Amino acid sequence: MDNKSSVLYLATFEAPYPVQVLILSLCLTMYLTITAANLLVLVTVAVSTDLHKPMHIFLCNLVIGDIIGSTSGVPKQLQVLLTSNREILYVSCVAQMFTLHIFAMNEIFTLAMMSVDRYLAICYPLHYHTKVTLKRSIFLSLLSWLIAIVAVGVQVILILQVKLKENYRQIQGIFCDNMGISKLAIDDTSKVESYGISMIAMYIISPFCVIAYTYIRILVECKNSSSSEFRGKALHTFGTHFMALAVFFTSVFSDILLPRFVKDVDSEGARNFRSAAQLVFLLSPVANVLIYCLRTTELRLTISTHFKKILRKVHLCPEMKVHVLGRG
Repeated sequence: MDNKSSVLYLATFEAPYPVQVLILSLCLTMYLTITAANLLVLVTVAVSTDLHKPMHIFLCNLVIGDIIGSTSGVPKQLQVLLTSNREILYVSCVAQMFTLHIFAMNEIFTLAMMSVDRYLAICYPLHYHTKVTLKRSIFLSLLSWLIAIVAVGVQVILILQVKLKENYRQIQGIFCDNMGISKLAIDDTSKVESYGISMIAMYIISPFCVIAYTYIRILVECKNSSSSEFRGKALHTFGTHFMALAVFFTSVFSDILLPRFVKDVDSEGARNFRSAAQLVFLLSPVANVLIYCLRTTELRLTISTHFKKILRKVHLCPEMKVHVLGRG
């Protein structure tokens, strides 16, 4: 059977109907929250010229990736929970893998760029505006997407060359990923696995080392500074980025590592554990918006100002109608 026309099955949650409804409600609520909150941040930065700064450009890059990542996985899971139909076309499965992996790569690239941005702002404040410009931040953001698309595109090409088993077509988890598809192969997958390891080393470990270096330099700068005000501002911006980074890596390790330790794939408990571990990835898109909106004063105040203006216009509309009718 041709892989392109074949059907795979998602090994999703096994639970009583009330629990399924609870999971469905949770997924739907989180997805709507992610989409609405991230779009709010994106539109606010786009229409507010005061926010057209490198840090907010990187934040928008993060926001776009979060919307793509959640949209590529959650709607399909909602369909499965609503209809109990676990089928997914092989082409759709590969497309889902493609978008989810791009989301993850863009996330860590952007977090690395944001850490360098904060490092330069804290350690080299006098040279920050010459080193980090709006054009450079936009270029780097676009470059992160290009690298992610090319890197994951090569992975997809390797996956598409692999033939799948005829008698076993079950993806272990609620989303399609590289490892899940590789386990269904009857061919030698050494190329796919080797490329996957090289991707982890080059596109995950390398940015993580950059982030670690900037963190160390920022902490050293804070320790050596005699200004308590400087230390307070530096640690605040450092803490904001660190929280976003911690949530992202927690979700990544939960999604990738924890399910690999569960070998009993036919067990109901093992299946639920794998599915729950993959669902944790939704924490990162929610946390990014909450962390940066709550801890970034400029962004929070701008959103509040725009929201008040909208409420004021909505409040004035009925009064204007009454006034016009009264004149008539």
